[in-house]
Amino acid sequence: MIPIQRKPIVPFRVATIALTTFLIASIIVPQSSWAETKLTVQQAIERAIGHNRAYLASQQEIEKAQSEVAQARSGALPRISFDADYSRNFVIPRFFLTEGDETIEFQMGFKNNWNAAVSLNQPLWQGGKVFAALDIAKTYKKYTEAVSDQARAEVVYGAEMLFHSVVLANSALEVVKAAHLAATENLQVVEKLFDKGMVPKYDLLRARVDQANIEPDLLAAESNLKLAEKNLKSFLGIELSESVSVIAEDIDTTTSSMIWSSTTALDSLTNIALSRRPEMLQAEYNTEMRKRAIRVARGGYYPSLNAFSIYSWQSQSDAFSLKKNNSRSITAGLSLSIPIFNGGQTRGEVASRRAEYTQARLSARDMEDQVRLQVEQAYDLLIQARRSIETVAGTIAEAEEANRIARLRFESGMGTQLEVLSVQAALTQARNAKAHADYNYNMARAGLSRAVGLK
Repeated sequence: MIPIQRKPIVPFRVATIALTTFLIASIIVPQSSWAETKLTVQQAIERAIGHNRAYLASQQEIEKAQSEVAQARSGALPRISFDADYSRNFVIPRFFLTEGDETIEFQMGFKNNWNAAVSLNQPLWQGGKVFAALDIAKTYKKYTEAVSDQARAEVVYGAEMLFHSVVLANSALEVVKAAHLAATENLQVVEKLFDKGMVPKYDLLRARVDQANIEPDLLAAESNLKLAEKNLKSFLGIELSESVSVIAEDIDTTTSSMIWSSTTALDSLTNIALSRRPEMLQAEYNTEMRKRAIRVARGGYYPSLNAFSIYSWQSQSDAFSLKKNNSRSITAGLSLSIPIFNGGQTRGEVASRRAEYTQARLSARDMEDQVRLQVEQAYDLLIQARRSIETVAGTIAEAEEANRIARLRFESGMGTQLEVLSVQAALTQARNAKAHADYNYNMARAGLSRAVGLK
């Protein structure tokens, strides 16, 4: 048999094949799938703030409120206007006068008429309505800023919640993978012992069933992780096809990482919340606006005083010229308007504004009670979450040691497979408890920050 001689591939052909493979891969595999976005919780928050539509819309409300301040300020400033007109008389009217037996005919006006005037109107006193309206507009701007801060706080909390949900889903997947790996290793041990005749077939079937029972949990954990990642990417404005990896921070539950002195800390946090929570600021500004609205309505009882000045110019001629028959005039004066009776309209407006002011005060008190309750609940949740972490901290180490001992006993023939499976289930439960305790602590800390108004 004559051996077939194959020619070696020259470097040029190697480069050609590599380039072709790269081009095909670039067409088949989207470039976005190659890159992976790594996110910390702070980066997720910053990205959410930059992409959240509700927060961006609240920023536009601030711009709108600023324009309303300018509009309210204009009520105290003078108004200057220029008016001009031109008219053409195609048929000039004629008038007749009769004196005795003689009738005299004459025309009134010219073919071309030009008029121009510059007027100045300066409000001097409007019953206090102008400055009250300006104060309302300025307060409303502060109100919209508080609304924007509230929207931002909700975005921050939402980003943290979705971020830690991905961390929890990832931890749950790792726990299931570890349980599946332990079940697989246990099955391998049982198979070896069964081949040697050291364990009954029942143990072999039990090990196979235990491994098979974990596989649906593994699929469910993978699906939950994908769903959590999609929710996070959608909230952050990231393409769903883009790969995202979250970077979980180490949890610090020491007293230096949080305010921790029982009642004193709770009172301090409550006072901070009452002074900084956007909802409290909104209630305060709303009450202030309603109070000043009473002053605006009461302005209808008082007279208004304006100063005015008018400079006018006019020209009339049959020829199309501005140089003939010119006249000028300058007028200045004061105008006073005193309300006497308007059918009770002002009284009704004042009563309505007072009712709205009372409602705003009651709403502010209700909001204060809600804030106090929310801070207390968030603080209690944080305490519980911290204690849960401390409780499960040593459980995993003990469960891992128990699992090691149980496996050694079973492999040496001193223990049973039931002991191994029981210890492995306890270890999986402890790991799950640790993952949920971390999640609850992170969310409790984020909830307390939102309740206090620290973010």
